[in-house]
Amino acid sequence: MFEGKKPIKNERLTIVNYLNSYYATIDQEHLYEIDPLVVGLLKYCDGKRKYEEILKELAEKTGFDESTLKPVVDEIFMEITEMGFIKWIE
Repeated sequence: MFEGKKPIKNERLTIVNYLNSYYATIDQEHLYEIDPLVVGLLKYCDGKRKYEEILKELAEKTGFDESTLKPVVDEIFMEITEMGFIKWIE
């Protein structure tokens, strides 16, 4: 689904840490509480790394196998893509 593509954050995405909770918005009207895991994953969405490279880096950092991480990472990427937080470039 995401293979060969590079995720990049929406330039309007704003993330706020308030009382140890993270909130994100792209339009200043709708505010979403997001998990710290999502915040960490968004740091990889710079348009420079392909999906496969991100998955590999996450596997190396966490010690989990890529095949174990893939369903979780895919679900998060699908959600934040639908919310407009990221887009995908070739």
